Amino acid sequence: MKQKIKWLLFHEPADLFIRTAEHFETAINRLTNNAFEIEILTLEDYNRIYNEGKDCDPIEELKAGRVHMSQCYTSMLAYANATNILALGLPFIFRDHDHATRVFEGEIGEELLDHIKTSMGIQGLSFTYSGGYKCMAVNRPVNSVDDFAQLTFKLDRMALTQDMFRALGATPVDDGSHDFRDTTLPRYGADARKDQQWACKTGHAMYLTTILMNDAMWEQFDEATQASFKAAARECAHAERIQSVADGEEIERNATKQAQLGIQQVITLPAQEIAKLQALLAPVTEKWRSAFPNNLVARIEAA
Repeated sequence: MKQKIKWLLFHEPADLFIRTAEHFETAINRLTNNAFEIEILTLEDYNRIYNEGKDCDPIEELKAGRVHMSQCYTSMLAYANATNILALGLPFIFRDHDHATRVFEGEIGEELLDHIKTSMGIQGLSFTYSGGYKCMAVNRPVNSVDDFAQLTFKLDRMALTQDMFRALGATPVDDGSHDFRDTTLPRYGADARKDQQWACKTGHAMYLTTILMNDAMWEQFDEATQASFKAAARECAHAERIQSVADGEEIERNATKQAQLGIQQVITLPAQEIAKLQALLAPVTEKWRSAFPNNLVARIEAA
């Protein structure tokens, strides 16, 4: 009899995350001779079927074992005490996707997955992303870095993001009237307001997610099964990183898809503006460098 695993999708758009969960199911059953059945649940469906229609804290559901696997934003993990994960969100920390892969699939990635376990009591399996490099969803055209100084951003819990926006000269507001926020092209419809119709490609960071497992379930597996779960998670995460970048490139080429997502124009900043953006944000990295142990930021940069 197959062992059942509840995989809870925390976030929208669900299609992006369903694809990864389905790939994982195929991979784990190939590696374990069809030993597992994955029940893929949106947050809405999980609350309706298993939680009497009530809202839940997905991370708490995962920690308690009421769900067994999930994929969630790395920023959520930082909120929940896995603070070293924030290093992956530093501005321009990744030179390109190959660099990111070396970090995620190498020694540093394993160290950060272990950090999730020790700080949160959840087993981290792999890193992926939802569209790759970020863009800014803006309510007016932004054609130079200087334009950000005329805009507002919404205050939230993520101090690193606040530091980056402030470094651009933007003004914080504590209501819904903000002019811009960061997202990616595949996530645009989920993240941007209807008036934020201009997607300005800044590439200042990546929209990262993590595949996670309830620790008690993980510990019940023998070493061979644990290795299969790690391999399946790495395989589907690697594929999703490639596919989500391709999704973004397709949106950038396809005016119909842009319109469906509420994008009026995709703006590509010229190289000299990106260089200016990097210079403005470099002090943010320097400010945060000492916040992480084991020379983590320098090791990411050198990977």
